[in-house]
Amino acid sequence: MFKTAMAIDNGTGTGIFDGSALDSLCRPSLLRLGQNMFALRFDLMKIVPARFILEHALANGQLEPGGLVVESSSGTFALGLAIVCANKGLKLSLVTGQLEQSVEWRLRHLGASIEKIFSGKGYMGGIQQKRLDRLSQVLSESPGAFWPRQYDNPLHPAAYANLAETVANELGKVDILVASVGSGGSICGFARVLRKTNPRLKVVAVDHNLSVLFGPTSGVSTALCRECYEPLLGMGSDIVIPNLDHTECDEVHWTPVAQMIRAVHTLHARNGLLLGPTAGAAYSVADWLSRRNPDSRVLTIFPDHGIRYMKTIYDGGWLEQRADELKRDWQDPIAVDSPVSVGADWAYLAWRRRSYREVLGHGPVPR
Repeated sequence: MFKTAMAIDNGTGTGIFDGSALDSLCRPSLLRLGQNMFALRFDLMKIVPARFILEHALANGQLEPGGLVVESSSGTFALGLAIVCANKGLKLSLVTGQLEQSVEWRLRHLGASIEKIFSGKGYMGGIQQKRLDRLSQVLSESPGAFWPRQYDNPLHPAAYANLAETVANELGKVDILVASVGSGGSICGFARVLRKTNPRLKVVAVDHNLSVLFGPTSGVSTALCRECYEPLLGMGSDIVIPNLDHTECDEVHWTPVAQMIRAVHTLHARNGLLLGPTAGAAYSVADWLSRRNPDSRVLTIFPDHGIRYMKTIYDGGWLEQRADELKRDWQDPIAVDSPVSVGADWAYLAWRRRSYREVLGHGPVPR
């Protein structure tokens, strides 16, 4: 029988009162938020692939004990790597963009060295490509260093297989999966496993309206969307990520940041859940779909805790300065027939498990 809240085993077989700190950190909770809506809540989802990739590298000799790990990340994957490296006695060097204060403190406190690149203006592929190019230089200067390659390492989506199987066993058939998209790892990892029990599973990707993951949008956005895109959100990208298999996706939503913030405030007011804005994006879409499909079982993913956002989306002064924009309420998304039609409003496109080329008429710009 389904339990309204439960601990999910990470595949190690450990019980709730035993196992390592990493076991505990990798174990999410499965929550029931409505008659037909469920959420998998992580404190830090990216620790799952970080641990999986590094343990694999240590086991096959790609990474020596006490060795150096290098990566380009400004968000939760960086933090996941830092926690795993601290637990396993590994060194970590990060090439980042703008960092939230609390995240930077944690990264440094966990022993990571940080090199910041603040702008990718005028650079082909934007700031993410500029960071990746700098990372290549760091690798050439550090023989024996290991690069987890979060964007194109197939172990990234594979890391979620055990969790997805546990969810499938607990919930049974999932009809609709809703997940925000950053690196493409979690949405594809869960989709591939959940489709084994339900080949008709509908996979719904949630993106930011300035992202190019599903093709360039119009570029029209609100001030809040532009402000929060890089420093606050664990979703969206200036480049198309190889780990994102577009053919897994049935539908794509682009949600404004104001909608994300209103959604997490709703979750806190109703349930006491303190979550990041990326969870708000996923919740907005999942809630809308669950109401439109009352006979379908909807599962969404909440990728991180809200503690790092206490000086922003949970701070009264910060919110008051942006009050006019935050008053905007989107009841329903607008259907569009192309990503280039996506502007400042909540929009969605029937992707229908097509490749990027099939939808856009050309392949993504090479990295």
